[in-house]
Amino acid sequence: MRKLIICIVFLQSAFSITAESPHGKSLKIECSVCHSPNSWTYKKNATFNHNKTHFPLRGQHNMTDCRSCHTSLVFSEARTECASCHKDMHQGTVGNDCNRCHTPDSWIVKNVKQLHQEQGFALVGDHATADCNNCHKSASLLRFDNLNSECVACHKTQYDAATIIIPGSTDRIPHSELPTVGSKTDCYHCHNMVGRSWSYTGKGFEHGFFPLKGGHDGLSCVDCHWNGYSNTLSRECSSCHSSYKAEAKFPAHTSAYLNHECSECHTYLGWNIIKFKNHKPWHDSGEHKNVACLECHNNDVTYKPNCRKCHNFDF
Repeated sequence: MRKLIICIVFLQSAFSITAESPHGKSLKIECSVCHSPNSWTYKKNATFNHNKTHFPLRGQHNMTDCRSCHTSLVFSEARTECASCHKDMHQGTVGNDCNRCHTPDSWIVKNVKQLHQEQGFALVGDHATADCNNCHKSASLLRFDNLNSECVACHKTQYDAATIIIPGSTDRIPHSELPTVGSKTDCYHCHNMVGRSWSYTGKGFEHGFFPLKGGHDGLSCVDCHWNGYSNTLSRECSSCHSSYKAEAKFPAHTSAYLNHECSECHTYLGWNIIKFKNHKPWHDSGEHKNVACLECHNNDVTYKPNCRKCHNFDF
C-alpha cells in the first residue's frame, strides 16, 4: 500500500512538471493559439493579438522579430521601456522619456516647437527659423545639453556693441549706462522675440508708476526723455502736452478747468475718454448717462449748463 501511494505522488509530480508552460505561469492562453500539434514552432496564422496586451505593436514594432524583444520564453520578462532595447543616443541629456520626441513610426522629431514651448523657450520671431546648431552646439553629437535661456547667453556680442543715442545730442551711450528695472541684461524689459527687429517700441517695458499704455504705447524713449535719462520727469500731463490746442477747441480750459488737473477728466488711454468724477449725480444716471459734455454745456469760457439745448420748458 505504501509503495502504491509513493507511485501515485511521483506520477502526479511528473505530470505537473511536464504540464508547466515554458512561457511562465502568467500566460493564460491556450497553446493552440500559437502552436500546432505538428510543431512547437510559432505558426504563421496564429491568432494571438499583441495589441490587447500592455504593449500594442505599432509602427516599426510591427515588423520587428519577436525574439528581438522576447529574449527568453517567459514573455512577461520582456520590458517595455525604450532604453531596454534601444541605446540612448542622447547620452541622458534629454531624459529617458523617449515618447516626448519620438514615436514607434519614426525617429524623426515633428513637435520641435511644442517641446521648446514646454521648456519655457518658445520658438517665435527670428528663433522660429534659427539653425538649431547655433544654440545646441553639441547637436552634431546627438547631445542636447541644458542651455542658458538668457538673451545674453547667445547675444552677448550684440549687447556689448549696441548703443543708444543720448537725447538732445548726437552722442551715443552703451546699454550698460541705461536705466532699467532689474538686471542690465534683462533684455525683455525693452525688447521681445516677436517680430523680426530689436527696435524698441515701449511695448512690455515695466515703466513703474507711469504705465506705457494708450497714447503712450509705441513712443520712443527720447519723446519724453529728451533731456537725458538720468533726469526725473514730472508725471503731470502739462509737462509734455501743451494746452494750446485744448484751449482753442474748448475755451473753458482757461477758466472753469484752469485749476483742475488733466487727469481729473482724461486718462492716458486717450484724450476723448472723459470721466469727470464730481459729475456723477447727472452724467452717470438716467437719460444723461453717456451724454457728451457739449450737449449740455456752452462751449465758451463760462461753460455753463444750458438745459434748453435739449429741453423746451413750458412755464
